[in-house]
Amino acid sequence: MIVLFAKSALPVSDIMKRSGPLDALALEPSCVHSMEELELAQHLAKRCHERKTNLANKFKYEFLLWLTGKTDIKSAMAKIAPKDSNELLIVAFGEDGERVLKALDAKENKKSLPRRGDPLRLEDMSLSRIRN
Repeated sequence: MIVLFAKSALPVSDIMKRSGPLDALALEPSCVHSMEELELAQHLAKRCHERKTNLANKFKYEFLLWLTGKTDIKSAMAKIAPKDSNELLIVAFGEDGERVLKALDAKENKKSLPRRGDPLRLEDMSLSRIRN
């Protein structure tokens, strides 16, 4: 998993269209608070694919569902879609970061996420598919 902060001259709608065929997601940076959140979502998505209990066919969308705590892709995207192309968080799986930046007509910002996450947020993510 490659995590990049970036900005693009393209409108958000074009960024979303261009990221569709890529094995990458463009996200709202303010919705992700730590690398631990991304790593946990990746771990849970991998485990679901291995056990064949995934809700989404594509890994990147399974990752998105775990990251947001949602069970449908449309509401997950609505929750975490970038609001402005001047601030993007790009998460790429099995893609070259430079290739993704080029496809999104984006330039990397040298920012980073904190390493550690809020334990309660991480617990919420882990338990998001348990029904009452």
